[in-house]
Amino acid sequence: MKKTILILLLLSYVNLFSQEIKKCVITTVEKIGPHKVKVIKKNNCVEPPVIKIQTYIRKEWEAEKRKKRKNEKSKK
Repeated sequence: MKKTILILLLLSYVNLFSQEIKKCVITTVEKIGPHKVKVIKKNNCVEPPVIKIQTYIRKEWEAEKRKKRKNEKSKK
């Protein structure tokens, strides 16, 4: 009896951790020329999906990424 309960618990944990976590916001970056990048952000969590397209100068985009990473680290 203990073994069957243990097996059922293990199977339930495996099922919980094996499910893929859905990412809501997908960001893709495309290079436009030597100094510009095009950033496409797609939010799949809302209905209908929201697509936001922006162009940045490469230095601005790198600064934006650093700022975002810094904020994420401080939240943890």
